[in-house]
Amino acid sequence: MSQSSLPELRTFLSGRVPDGLVAILGAFAEASATLRDALATAPLSNLLGATGETNVQDEPTAKLDAYANQTFHRALRLPDITRLISEEDEAPVELGDGTYTCCFDPLDGSSNIGVAAVGSVIGVYTGFPAPPFGGTPVTGRQMEAAAFVVYGLPTMMVLATAGQVDAFTFDPTDRTWRLTSPAVRAEPAKYASINWMYRDRWSPAVARAVDNASAGLRGRYSGSMVEDVLRVLMSGGVFLYPEDSASPAGKLRMLYEICPIGLIMEWAGGAAIDGSRSVLDVPVTAPHQRGPLVAGAAAAVERYRVAYTAPD
Repeated sequence: MSQSSLPELRTFLSGRVPDGLVAILGAFAEASATLRDALATAPLSNLLGATGETNVQDEPTAKLDAYANQTFHRALRLPDITRLISEEDEAPVELGDGTYTCCFDPLDGSSNIGVAAVGSVIGVYTGFPAPPFGGTPVTGRQMEAAAFVVYGLPTMMVLATAGQVDAFTFDPTDRTWRLTSPAVRAEPAKYASINWMYRDRWSPAVARAVDNASAGLRGRYSGSMVEDVLRVLMSGGVFLYPEDSASPAGKLRMLYEICPIGLIMEWAGGAAIDGSRSVLDVPVTAPHQRGPLVAGAAAAVERYRVAYTAPD
């Protein structure tokens, strides 16, 4: 099959999801293509290094973090979006009376720039209370779509819409995203992706659960969430980022990291839990709420849950 005959993203989405969602996901894809170009030439365009500032997470802001955040903000100011929630912004940005709230990590894994793949993540939610986080929680079940992009060779986007997960590859010759892996299904586990250097920070329950989930699996860990999750989804495995003594509530953020990955995994036939329950059922009461994540092949995730919830 020639590349020109592979379905293009907006054509694929048209009629499958509402027009407003087509526009949002198309804008996310176009902004991701722009960011891909910036990453490819960053050493030549003074985009490497830090800005000297910190973000709301009290993390150093890389120049590319700021560039990525600006790129997605410009792209996602659409009539159907009521607010934007970014990892880089302290508070939600209110836009108007649209249907959707878009929560995104503009550049996931920026500490790995130049040494490992980085990416972007988005979750598109409905039914957010107005004003948000005034006492009524939201959950990942309110997402209508989720996606993550991995800026690698090739650049890929994994997209969850209408109960299905599909993967697209960016074609730089005509700047389109082409469907290359339709109806992705989570493969049986071959790999365990976890930072074993944190073992001395784990509780007995976490250590027991990690051992149970990873038994018989090969280790693969890059330190870049999107890269590791892509491998786990497409090649089979389990990604583990549990809570530890340094981050007792968990390290990853719910709205724009954990829940989008959770939706993609569940719709692909895998699973994603915080240790005992689906991450999509966790009440979220703050824009940058953190949590633990164990995601991947359903059987491996279940082995984690069984050991984690067993009596000590």
